Amino acid sequence: MKLKECAIIEAFKCSEEEPIIEVAKKLRKITLRHIFVVNKKDYPVGIISVMDINNRVVAEGKDIKKLKAKDIMSVPDVFDVEDDVKDVFKIMTEKQRALNPVVKNKKMIGIISVLELVNKVK
Repeated sequence: MKLKECAIIEAFKCSEEEPIIEVAKKLRKITLRHIFVVNKKDYPVGIISVMDINNRVVAEGKDIKKLKAKDIMSVPDVFDVEDDVKDVFKIMTEKQRALNPVVKNKKMIGIISVLELVNKVK
């Protein structure tokens, strides 16, 4: 079974050049814990969590006004809609990832959750 047969969730995104203060405002407004960072071609290059903002900016005393998304993001595993569900499930569980970006034709189309994969792997 391929990822394209799974429920792909719409992703909440920001650009890699977006100021962290704007990213934090977006996360607060929509009450999500993660935002995916995309480049100019809409390819996912990073992920930022509320904890990343706290731990990599606030706790380190960095100037939030000077930082951009690319400065604090983590690099996620990116999966293609043609990837095998079992392979993706194995990677996500080994790395303890709950969400990962999914692309089609090298553009982000959404995210896959490990919970969706659990239901498909059974």
